[in-house]
Amino acid sequence: MRSPRGALLALAVGVASAADPGSPPPPPAGSAAAGRDLFIGARRFENGGAPCGACHGIGGEGLAFMASLGPELSTSLAPMDADALDGLLQALPFPTMAPVYDGRPLTPSERADLAAFLIPAARRGPPAGGWRFALSGGVVAVVLFLGLALAWRRRKAPTRARLLSRAAQTQGGSR
Repeated sequence: MRSPRGALLALAVGVASAADPGSPPPPPAGSAAAGRDLFIGARRFENGGAPCGACHGIGGEGLAFMASLGPELSTSLAPMDADALDGLLQALPFPTMAPVYDGRPLTPSERADLAAFLIPAARRGPPAGGWRFALSGGVVAVVLFLGLALAWRRRKAPTRARLLSRAAQTQGGSR
């Protein structure tokens, strides 16, 4: 059992540390569900930045996370903790991201939500069947291309070309 004197000392220390202006405020607790919504764009960033999933993929979350402009984030984010990721999201030291987020910083709660989603998703690793998806997409693209090429060959000549051809024949025959 604590003595009243010990409780007062603990309270005084707690108040003094809370009032210390030099210490940064503790980061807000994040919501993985809100972070996922921010990542895929189901919820907009307060300052208008683009959703992360428009360029990046993250560990096995399905087709919405198969974007290919930026890297798949599992490998680079898996070893990070929430504080390191918060610092990264606050500074965004990547030149390709600068124009997208310049003047549109992420809020502390958005960074916390993204960290709550990204860290566990990154630790799951990249999707295992990604190559199968890419291969099947490639096969579908080839079949569509061949079908369109065949249809293009069998199309009728444009009406204007036929009319010009007839006009040239009639003018050549009337001379």
